[in-house]
Amino acid sequence: MASKLRWGLVLVAVCFSAFLSHAEDAPEAAASALPQPVREYLAKSHFGNCDPGDGQIDKAVERLSVPEAMLAHIRLNKWEAGQLDKFATSKLHLLVKTPGGETRSVVFRDGRKRSDRKLSPERERVLRRLYGDAAFSAPEAEALRDARRKLDPSRVLENAITALDEKHQLDPDTLKRARENLVKAKGGGSELAIALQALGESEHALENRWAGIWLISRLDVMDFDREDSSLSVSDLQTMDARSFYENVFYATKARLDFPWGAKCDDHNFLQQVLSPRGTGEPLQRWRRHFYEALEPELRDLKEEDAARAAALARDAAYDFFQYEGDTTWEDFGMLTALAVHEGRCEDCSNVENCMLRAAGFPAAQAFTPWWGHADGNHAWTVIPSLDGGKHGDGGRGVKVYLKTWDKLEDITAANTPVTEFSLELDEGVKGEKAALCVWNHDEWRVVARSKLEGRAVTFKDVGRSRNFLLLVRADDSADRLLTLIDGKAIELANPAGSEPGEGAFACALEKACDLGEFQPDAEYEVQVHTAGGWQAIESERVATGALSFQCDPMRLYRIMGEGINSRPFTAAKSDEGPKLTRF
Repeated sequence: MASKLRWGLVLVAVCFSAFLSHAEDAPEAAASALPQPVREYLAKSHFGNCDPGDGQIDKAVERLSVPEAMLAHIRLNKWEAGQLDKFATSKLHLLVKTPGGETRSVVFRDGRKRSDRKLSPERERVLRRLYGDAAFSAPEAEALRDARRKLDPSRVLENAITALDEKHQLDPDTLKRARENLVKAKGGGSELAIALQALGESEHALENRWAGIWLISRLDVMDFDREDSSLSVSDLQTMDARSFYENVFYATKARLDFPWGAKCDDHNFLQQVLSPRGTGEPLQRWRRHFYEALEPELRDLKEEDAARAAALARDAAYDFFQYEGDTTWEDFGMLTALAVHEGRCEDCSNVENCMLRAAGFPAAQAFTPWWGHADGNHAWTVIPSLDGGKHGDGGRGVKVYLKTWDKLEDITAANTPVTEFSLELDEGVKGEKAALCVWNHDEWRVVARSKLEGRAVTFKDVGRSRNFLLLVRADDSADRLLTLIDGKAIELANPAGSEPGEGAFACALEKACDLGEFQPDAEYEVQVHTAGGWQAIESERVATGALSFQCDPMRLYRIMGEGINSRPFTAAKSDEGPKLTRF
């Protein structure tokens, strides 16, 4: 039976691959060539459980695919070309007109439904433009063509700086960085000079120059961020004239032409709307394509329609993209996202952010570096000018940050109730800062750093929405282990040895307890946290099938073994048996 199932899955995959290959060569045959599992899903879900071979399905289905010119642009990056081969060939994206009059965006992976979303007429039009070729393959701007002549990059930059008025001044450090980055840029800054020259001869010239100079000043901190950091590539070395021009021009245009754009202050515009990338994905020419996909639906909206406009941009992102954690550490490019359809939380936030930015909203990526109650981390989207940086996901964090190109902004207090606490570290402690850590993926992970004042350190705005386990670490000082329960910090014992203190008691657990359920034939190990890390201690099986061990209520423990959650816990003695607090 298992063998037949494996062969069945192989057959589906082969058929699906053949369909994709055939559909690329003959798009008009896409519907009739639908893989059988796809037809069965559509028949059952949207066509009244009709015969999967019914011709009404063929008439109602249209395949959406990324235009070849865009695919060629994506493939310029060899790594991203590999991502297309790995993650796009198994995908199928359909527009389906149902008998009930709905239009649905349905994405399949290897014949299995991954998303199925009902579209409004506006969202259908946006989606069609996203998978169209008009904006991406249009000729470059006339001003950009006229600027493609031999230019002196430094003179172009200085002329742009001189042209700024009092309202559009940039601080000395920004100007210094812009001058330095221009020299270090690809071709000695020739591509950036062409773009900057063209921006000064286009609509909104003054605002374009101002934004363009600022962006040049930050290109040294923007890059395609690889897991192997030696392979990361700075935008200074990859930014071409058209990508730079279109990014600045359409960001400025969105700010000035959409009524809600005027509500965006300079800081949020420069840091978020203007950004040519989500975070660390490959640099791609997405800005004009996203803008022109959205603009026809936004042009007649009023200032009071800002929330409606933002909702349209968000929906448009998730009409083709969704979460899938098992992809790749490196982020997908914004155009690649149209083909691969799935990515990690950071990919989802990147796509959502860039779609919102194309509509003139200062969308930012908020994140917790590490959860304090579970393994992993998370990133999501906020629009501080609309939501104050608050998002439901942030309510569970020990620390929450917002990314800008100058620093991480601490927005923990905007997302969750917070507290602060202070500690005295050892004599002789060294360094400028101490680290605040949480237990995540079997390691102590840093979520914040705070300046040392002699031996003392204070951590402010620490989330207290739930019980957290924390560790404070600094050079030449013993680690301080503490719990945060109901907003109150309690320091635990963390000596070098494993022996319990005076308040120890026999902690006899039940077979089924807050940690899980002990299995009769499984082996278990109880560990206590010490200054040198986790150490195993003695324990014994009891009549219930669980474990008993000598427990100090001021120390931290964990149990390793089948069926038991291995996260750390403390235990206290009570009349009803040991009371566990799991972190």
